[in-house]
Amino acid sequence: MAEYILREYRREDFPRLVKLWRDIFGDPEELISAFLQVLPAFGTGAVAEREGLAVGAAYAIDGMDICDGRGGKSRCGYIYAVAVSPEHRHQGLGAALSRRAAELARLRGARLICTLPAEESLYPWYGKILGLSCALRRRAFTVQAAALLPCRAAGPEEYLAVREELLKGRPHLGLNRELMDFAGLFYRSFGGGLYLCGGGVCAAYGDKELIIRELIAPEGLAPESLAASLAAFMGGEKARYYLPSQEGEAYISAPENSLPPDFIWNLSFD
Repeated sequence: MAEYILREYRREDFPRLVKLWRDIFGDPEELISAFLQVLPAFGTGAVAEREGLAVGAAYAIDGMDICDGRGGKSRCGYIYAVAVSPEHRHQGLGAALSRRAAELARLRGARLICTLPAEESLYPWYGKILGLSCALRRRAFTVQAAALLPCRAAGPEEYLAVREELLKGRPHLGLNRELMDFAGLFYRSFGGGLYLCGGGVCAAYGDKELIIRELIAPEGLAPESLAASLAAFMGGEKARYYLPSQEGEAYISAPENSLPPDFIWNLSFD
């Protein structure tokens, strides 16, 4: 590790960081550039430098709060988009960058560090390097499109206001406005967006099979009716949506016992 310098990202790193992200994850360059431009409003990043070039990066999103449902909040640091150039792997950079990103998040006020591992094998890896374990699980459901409820696109500010009203009194992830703006851009970049549907909210993308990453239904309304209606509104054939479930697939990794099992997370940019 002596030949690498670990530091906080700088604006002059942007072209190299955009290329690194695009090469590793395949996301649109416009989305990556937008993330880096607005990152100071909701987080920071750690960079591994060698010979003056950024060869690895990990980001700490902290524009989010763990809301306990009783008015209490604590800032969360979410480790995101850990990437190392192929020629610089197997040097321990991924672990070092993740630790550095977590440290930067704590310096910015985060009291809890968490992440969504990209694959099953990474859950024990994050447990080893950051002391995290699977804290939340989710279950996927599929429903056929059916125009049951009125739907329309929503801007980030309106979506956030309705979302917070629906989640009042429930433990959930709260987002700041800048991060909500990026969430809207994220979903639009993949052919979707933010939507109001039957009094609930949905964040989704896709074509024939709509992928709904967040679905929050008002009390008394079945979630599948929102999913079916949004699929029809967007011209799809069916929709896949996710709900918290203790018997579901592994989802958010966080310190043990830090989140209740019914905690509403959803917007994880996976």
